[in-house]
Amino acid sequence: MQETFFSFELPTRILFGVGALGNLRLELDTRHWKSVLVVTDSGVRTAGLLDALTAQLEGLDYAVYDGILPNPTVQCIESALSLAQGRDALIAIGGGSVIDSAKALNAVKTHGGSVLDYEGNDAVPGPCGPLIAIPTTAGTGSEVTFIAMVTVPERKQKLPLVSRYLAPTLALVDPELTKTLPPSVTAHTGLDALTHATETLVSISAQPISDLLALQAITLISENLPRAVKDGSDMGARASLSYAALIAGIAFNNGWVGLAHAIAHAVGGLYDLPHGLCCALALPAVMEFNLDVQRAKYEQIAQALGVSSAEEGIARVQELMREVRVPTRLRDVGVRESDLDKITELALADGSVLFNPRQPSPEELRELVQEIW
Repeated sequence: MQETFFSFELPTRILFGVGALGNLRLELDTRHWKSVLVVTDSGVRTAGLLDALTAQLEGLDYAVYDGILPNPTVQCIESALSLAQGRDALIAIGGGSVIDSAKALNAVKTHGGSVLDYEGNDAVPGPCGPLIAIPTTAGTGSEVTFIAMVTVPERKQKLPLVSRYLAPTLALVDPELTKTLPPSVTAHTGLDALTHATETLVSISAQPISDLLALQAITLISENLPRAVKDGSDMGARASLSYAALIAGIAFNNGWVGLAHAIAHAVGGLYDLPHGLCCALALPAVMEFNLDVQRAKYEQIAQALGVSSAEEGIARVQELMREVRVPTRLRDVGVRESDLDKITELALADGSVLFNPRQPSPEELRELVQEIW
């Protein structure tokens, strides 16, 4: 350890546990935030999850914006700007799309301009206003990360906004909010968290703290995802997955992800598919692609998955996908073979590739995408 050098950052305060949402009003009152905008989507409203939040806002000046899309566009984010201006804080309640959108909205609310002015790395010039993130899925970890992904339909791309200033001020992680998730969404988001943890461990920016968090997340997901998909009311499994998603998010915020995410961003941008599903489709093949340069790490991953060898670890991920009834091929979710060259092009241009332990040539990546198809 004396030769190890690393940095680790977690600016977001976390409140975790069943019933954590009940602390919202105390947190607002303690900070004297009296005017808030709640950012969410129609699914959260339909599921009845908004009621428990707004009940705590009685007497405050608040508004609700529920126009966020599953793959949020610049337009749907900026449509909330007039409601956000002048308010003390933003509250995001929803999955990663909602929380990512609130981060992007917060940058524009604080610093002006358009969402795309903050595309790329470190384009946010300074701290943003207060943001409380309340996840209703167990997957993205967006409640503790510096990243927001935005879809630009006219370019058929997902673009990243990356800045430490995007990190939420407070994360209220209440596993009870995930119990209404349908089995498919539970599966997709859980596999998203698994991809975060797996790619972080083998990243060229991996470091000791992120390794510990990622390994624990992998074990928890492997043990609890099938349970939660089978029985959404299993709060033990739900709580374990919420915790796994949280710590996987903390891990990849410091260790970063790789090629599976690059492919997932490309596919999701072209086809408007769930991000977690896209990650899962790419993960086993990317693990195999990286195996020879990170075998020791993949053996650790295998052990966290409950098997012995690195090859068995890859097989266990595929088995887990089948167990939670997630497709294993791009063609199974409607991806056309004629788009594989475009997917390759977009994935090569994605910043996540830079942290992958094995840099693919265009020809190697095209072969890999063909294999997934």
